[in-house]
Amino acid sequence: MALEKLVVRDVRPFSDLSMYAAGTTIATIDEWLYDATSTTANAFTSVTGDATMGDQRYVAIFGVRDLRKGVGVHTTAMQLDNSTDGFGASTLKAWNPPPAVVRQLRLSVGGAVKVIWDLSSVESYPDPIGFSPSAIVIPQNTTFNISYNLGGNVAGRRAWLQLIGVVVEPRGRVTSP
Repeated sequence: MALEKLVVRDVRPFSDLSMYAAGTTIATIDEWLYDATSTTANAFTSVTGDATMGDQRYVAIFGVRDLRKGVGVHTTAMQLDNSTDGFGASTLKAWNPPPAVVRQLRLSVGGAVKVIWDLSSVESYPDPIGFSPSAIVIPQNTTFNISYNLGGNVAGRRAWLQLIGVVVEPRGRVTSP
């Protein structure tokens, strides 16, 4: 296919990767939210099942962003405290994001494990993002599986992980720039 007939866009969790399609209530919309149901420590849990990439669609995943620090009242490191400073003014306190739910992320393509990313390495960053030196490519019509290694009993907790990547597909399939 000619390059001018292709478009490159951001990857979407549900529509492009079939993420969270089973065992969660957020299965039909494109949000990077995963409601954990696992009570098993140190075990990989598939968030896609054995999915197959669509025809004439290629995905390249090259990083992950932990969106937990953007959750809550403010997207900064400070939030309003419900108490006052003694003179009637509201006070600010440091905001600690909820604890991490996902320890590792595993991507398998065509039945082979392509990468296992340790997400604890981005915990200390102000904006917790990790990039890979090379992209994991999921070609058209190829099976893939994305799995999370959950940290202990995380039942009822939520993960806010965004996979950073692009989709290459024919112009007009989703967007027509």
